[in-house]
Formats: sequence, structure tokens, C-alpha cells
Amino acid sequence: MIHYDEYGDRKNPTILLLHGAGALDTFCQQYCFQKQFHLLVPHLCGAGESVEELYEPKKQMEALFELIRSLNKEKIGLIGHSLGAQLALMLICEHPECFSCAVLLSAWVNPTERSLKPYLRLAPMMAAMLHWKWLVRLQGRYWNYSKEQADYMAEYSRHITAEQYRAFFQYTVRLCDYPNYDSLRLPMLAICGSGEVRDMKRSLELLGRNPSCQTRILPRSSHDFPMRAADRLNPILLEFMKRYTQDSFKGEINNEP
Repeated sequence: MIHYDEYGDRKNPTILLLHGAGALDTFCQQYCFQKQFHLLVPHLCGAGESVEELYEPKKQMEALFELIRSLNKEKIGLIGHSLGAQLALMLICEHPECFSCAVLLSAWVNPTERSLKPYLRLAPMMAAMLHWKWLVRLQGRYWNYSKEQADYMAEYSRHITAEQYRAFFQYTVRLCDYPNYDSLRLPMLAICGSGEVRDMKRSLELLGRNPSCQTRILPRSSHDFPMRAADRLNPILLEFMKRYTQDSFKGEINNEP
């Protein structure tokens, strides 16, 4: 079973939080949702207790599905950021029956060889920089991590290899590989920051072609907006999650013996 962190009361509606590449506490500014929800944060490949595992989307999705089934809940909410949003897309396309709603934050789902090439070429240098504890701690604090969260990221990041870093981009999920996305009738919300790259905004447009997916551009924000712009993001997430998880949760209560 995949390792995960858990926040809040299990009796509340469950939300699965899928973090970005190598950044376990992407949702540090959303952990406050534990007052209303039961939060699960799986340690995805290349982060936390799964840092030494090579990222493979299909294998990762199977591990997440196993975790979801173990919850014995009719449906859960889903929020993913960046790489986590790509995994969220895979999950809702292959197992839509498991979810009451889904939020895709900065989901890059239309990669081109040209746009991927710089990340793949720079992988050895970027992985080496992740071994500098002082730099990783600084990044964590910039992201509003607690000291403990920043220290933990600095500790596990030194195990990330160039091969692992490259895998984050080598296996980027493509929306075109999931033609059933257009027919999904699941409440969805897709958001990207106003300061993000053109490919990310194009991805938002593509996701918005499904009439069940609302789209928004968060002003004055970049790719790290879950950590850096929580004051603007959190009210949006809370309103959406409360609206689309409550009915599912009530049904679960009514079905109790």
C-alpha cells in the first residue's frame, strides 16, 4: 500500500490531494481544510517515503486506485497540482465512478517535444541542485512550508536522481490519450495562474472544452499558487468542494447499517 499522510476526521468527506513533482507538501496551505474534510496526501514517486521509486504514471495510478478502494467510501473528492493534476486526470478518466468531483490545478496536458526538451536536457543539473539542503530549505520556506516540512523536503530531495527527475517530464500525461474525457459528466474545476506559460494556459482551454469542467485563471499568480496564493485560491476550492462532496457524503451516511 502506498504511504500517505492523513489529516482530519475520517467521518468527514474525503479529499485525495495529489502533490506536484517532488513536492510532498504542495498543499501545506490547504491542510487547514481538515476542519471540514478528511484529507489524504499520498507520497507519490519521487517524494517523501516514495522518493527512491521511479515515476511511472500507470503504476502510480494503480497504487492510488488501490488506496481509494481501501477507504470503503462510495465517492471522494480529488485535487491535484501539476504532476498530481495529470494523475488526477488519469484517475477520473479510468475510474470516474470513484469521485464526486475533481479539481485540476496547473494540469499540463498538451506537451510537445519542443516544450519538453529543455526540462529533459536540464534534468542532471536540476537533480544535482536538489541535493543542496540549504537551497531546498530556502525553496520550502518561500513556498510557505513550516520548518519541519522544509527540513523534510531537504532530507528526501537529496535522494532524487537525474533519471527520476527526467521521468517527471518524460512521462507527461497527454489529454489526447484520453478521448473519453470529453464525455465525462463529473463536476470538475481547472485553474492555472495568470503568470504561467502558454502551454499551461492552452491546457486549461483544452480541459474547458468539456462542459462539465469550469475553468479559471487565478490573477497575480504563478505555477506555485497553491502555496503562494492560498488567500485567493482557498475560498474557491472550499466553495467547490462543499458543493459537490456533501450530497455524496449524505448518501454514504444514509447507507450505513
